[in-house]
Amino acid sequence: MGNDAIYTSGCTAKNFWQQYSIFSDRVELQTHLGTLVVPLSEIESVEVLDSDVKGLMRGELRLKNFRPALKLDWANFVDHVVLDKSGGAIHRVLFTPENPEEFQAQLKSVIDRNK
Repeated sequence: MGNDAIYTSGCTAKNFWQQYSIFSDRVELQTHLGTLVVPLSEIESVEVLDSDVKGLMRGELRLKNFRPALKLDWANFVDHVVLDKSGGAIHRVLFTPENPEEFQAQLKSVIDRNK
């Protein structure tokens, strides 16, 4: 496993001052309860969604393709990353990097390089 992060999100109030990093072979989501490591080989998809609260205000329930999720921070209230993975007990993780679009772009770039 590579030891140098390719991209690390800044710690902010919206992500509870937790750190989310992309490495050449994995994603590490460092939380106050421990670190969740997701190998790139287990990532099925990564997308950025806007606040669930905004959607509810517009009448969107987002029930299509619903999967139970682990939410690491204020993901329901702000734009966030949705990471679907194939391995482990939890298959969907929602989290809020400092810049969700940049995190997604960096992660997709790393995944494409490893194909």
